[in-house]
Amino acid sequence: MEKMVSRERSRKARQRQKQAVRNNTPSVHWREHAVIGLSVVLAAWGAIALFMRRLLPLDNIMQAEHLLPAAGDAVFALTAIFITALYLYTSEPTWRRRNSRIILLTLIVLLSTGLGRFMLSLAGPLGLLPSPTANFILPCTLAPLLGTILLGSNAGIATGLATSLLFAIYTGYSLPVLFTGLIATAVICHAPAPIRTRSRVIRIAVTAGLAQVLVVGASAALAWEETQALSALHQAIACLGGGVLSAVIALLILPLLEHVFGITTDISLLEFSDLGHPLLQQLALEAPGTYHHSLVVANIAQAAAEAIGANSLEARVSAYFHDIGKLTKPNFFAENIHLQENPHDNLSPSMSTLIITAHVKEGLSLAMLHKLPEPVKRAIQEHHGTSMLQCFHHKAVSQLELEMGIDGGQATRVDDHNFRYAGPRPSTRVSGIICLADAVEAASRSIEKPTPAHIENMVNDIVRKRLEDGQLDDCELSLLELSKIRKAFVFTLTTMLHGRIAYPKDEAAD
Repeated sequence: MEKMVSRERSRKARQRQKQAVRNNTPSVHWREHAVIGLSVVLAAWGAIALFMRRLLPLDNIMQAEHLLPAAGDAVFALTAIFITALYLYTSEPTWRRRNSRIILLTLIVLLSTGLGRFMLSLAGPLGLLPSPTANFILPCTLAPLLGTILLGSNAGIATGLATSLLFAIYTGYSLPVLFTGLIATAVICHAPAPIRTRSRVIRIAVTAGLAQVLVVGASAALAWEETQALSALHQAIACLGGGVLSAVIALLILPLLEHVFGITTDISLLEFSDLGHPLLQQLALEAPGTYHHSLVVANIAQAAAEAIGANSLEARVSAYFHDIGKLTKPNFFAENIHLQENPHDNLSPSMSTLIITAHVKEGLSLAMLHKLPEPVKRAIQEHHGTSMLQCFHHKAVSQLELEMGIDGGQATRVDDHNFRYAGPRPSTRVSGIICLADAVEAASRSIEKPTPAHIENMVNDIVRKRLEDGQLDDCELSLLELSKIRKAFVFTLTTMLHGRIAYPKDEAAD
């Protein structure tokens, strides 16, 4: 009997454990299910195989001598897709549940291969270019350019690898075409500086074209003849032309892909870094204290982002606009009051809290009205997280003590949640940096003697409190990165708040 009871308890314990695992596992929306991504990839493979089939003779298409090569090409194309998927699985494992990323990468590969197929058809039946030259004008740099600009170097490597393998199959398993595609991908994806300007895109594409010329020269050196030298010259020119053409096409379709897939590139962010933006100009006129505060936050946030390898441009642009919601009631914020009477002296703590916290929603509304990028909207919404307004909470507790004549222990009936921002908490590293930079810059204004030691103590205290309050739990900032951020804050604020030598007064002339 005891053994039966023990087995039954064990069985129920296993059931409870399985149920707990199911409850803790986050649900996946059907649009992000892996089956959808797999279907998209298989559809892309079918389109690529169709491109290859059209390269075969149209007569006697059902004969075995044509079907077997077509099947072989399809198998090799599927192998190329599998290799690309395996690379993405190891380098970006979270993308398995992000079908928008999979669809975007698939679209980039299809666009590049379709354009290459069109170029080969022009060179073949129409005879616009000799076949050896046409093979090197293929847009090998288009896919890695788009992938790197939109999703980063790993996406650029994946799309470049896939298109290089597919172009090699298109051109009769040409090793020079494969190597030119791979070397162009390596040059683009390992560019020393981020791609933030259109001129930078052109320069990288030209550099990739020059790297492809090395492959052409090496292949020509293996069989050096006068005709081979002339053909190599044509191929080198084709490599450069293909690189420039790919850059132009990438710049043309980049805004469309950003809009459709909700991605903000550094090229778009750079356009919003202009201080002449209407919102920033309005902020400078109507809330000059907030405007200056935003500029300082941008400087220290950019320095911190560079220290941990985050997107410094996103940090700077987001900091410019993070407090635009204060435009609705600028005189209710300390940096804009100056010598005027503080309006919060005549308001209850709860009303003051409502006015102050409303600037987050107001800022988000202005950001949507002026079509600011998604990272900027996220920073506006998250730069305070769910932190507490300590001054108004303390004022409410003091008023309750005074009105009811009770001690501080009983005065804790003031609900803390009524004096907190609505959130959400920072969800990215850049949002976490701006959350800390905003608090650090505001606190630095209250330091009487801004010595390096005082600044360091202030920064450490703010970071510790935000960390203990749980404001940084969702932004993936490690303790090592927080240490680097603190050092960057201290260094930047120390240089900004440095003292000056007092000039001697001019003595009155006798």
